[in-house]
This record gives sequence, structure tokens and C-alpha cells, in this order.
Amino acid sequence: MKVLVTGASRGIGYEISKELLESNHNVVMHCNQNKKALEGLQKKHANKSHIVTADLSNLKEIKELINSTINKFDFPDAIINNAGIAESSYINIAIEQWSKLYDRTININLKAPSLLCKEFIMIKREKEIESKFRIINIASRAAFRGEEEDFISYACSKGGMISLTKTLSRSFGKTDNVIPFSIAPGFVKTEMAQSFIDQHGEGMASKGIVLGELTEPKDIAPLVNFIVSGKMDHCVGSTIDVNGGSYLR
Repeated sequence: MKVLVTGASRGIGYEISKELLESNHNVVMHCNQNKKALEGLQKKHANKSHIVTADLSNLKEIKELINSTINKFDFPDAIINNAGIAESSYINIAIEQWSKLYDRTININLKAPSLLCKEFIMIKREKEIESKFRIINIASRAAFRGEEEDFISYACSKGGMISLTKTLSRSFGKTDNVIPFSIAPGFVKTEMAQSFIDQHGEGMASKGIVLGELTEPKDIAPLVNFIVSGKMDHCVGSTIDVNGGSYLR
């Protein structure tokens, strides 16, 4: 399979890319700036990997990411919308700063995945590509249970990701052979999560988990690989929880 993974330079995206490459898939690994972090994977899987840098808050660079993906491996069989940010913004800061942080989070976490899906589906139609196109949106348990007060924008963006998945399924499943899924992790032990731990403590991060350890990126990557393989297609539109039992619904 040919797969695009956004936010591949660290955490969940890195482990997903590694898992897919080791399973013999062709992978376009997107990162914002940290290309160096992916050079080891690219060297090990030279014929099956490709690195593209792009700022997902920039429309021009989103278009360049799409073009680079297609130019390298032709139309992808799947895209993994994993790239995201979580920036603390308490409501007692100035409205102008809060608004700026909110927009930045929505643009990267929700608008960019929407644009990627929109463009790839349009290209699929224009080129009359009949094969299945799987979309995996990395959401969060925050979409269902909410989040801490300083991460309102993050929770809103992830709720939007769930709605995006469902809407893509209803709108393009039968007509365009688009097969979307959401994965909703709980707290995952990544570099991005460290800012939350620094502010709220590891006890808050692990609160409610019924296992003896925090979820790690390597716990999510095999699930993505399984979905990419096509063995879960009849779960189309659904959300799969990976949160250590910290939120059961």
C-alpha cells in the first residue's frame, strides 16, 4: 500500500511510519521541520520511504505535500491525519492571544486534515480512481469527555475530527469508495504530551487508566497497520478507542 503519514517525525506518527515500512508499505513521511528525525527510517527503507516538509497551517505547503505524495508514489491508498498540536491557553489571557492560539490549533488539527481529504477525494474523482481510499484520523478521547480548561481548542479540534470522519463516510463511502476511520487515544506518552505533564503532573495524565502504564505510540501503530490492510473496512466511519480504559463509552 502507498500511505501518507502526517506528523511523522515523532511520537505516534513516527511509530506508525516505522510499523508501515516494516510491513513493506510505501510511506510518505510528512514533518513540519524536523526532517533529521526521519533520516534513519528513510535510510533503512530507501526505496519505500519519502520525506516531505510542510507547514500544515499554510495552504500553499499543503498543496505541495499533496503533489509531492502523488509524484513520488502516485495516488495513495491511505492517508493518516496524525499531525497535531496541543498548546495551553488559559481563559485569563488576552482575547487576542487566546484567539490566535485557538485558530492555530484548529488550522493544524482540523482544517489541514479536512483540506487534505477534500483534495485527495477530488483528485480521485478527476482521475477516476476506483480503488479504495482509506483515511485514518487520529482524534482523542477529549472529543467525547472534554479536556482541561486550558486545552479548549484541542478538544474542539478533536471533536471536529470525529465529525469529519463520519461525514466523509456518509458522503463519499458509496460514491467514491472512501473508507474513513477515527482513532481516539487517551493520554499517550509522547514529547508533545510532556507540556501537559509539566503543568498538571503525571498523576493527572494517568488518572483513570485501568492498566499499570500509560499508552505509548507503539500501542497505536499496529492498529493503524491493520486498518490500512483493509481488514476493518466494515467498521467504516467508526471510532476506535485506545485510552487504557480511562474513558469508557
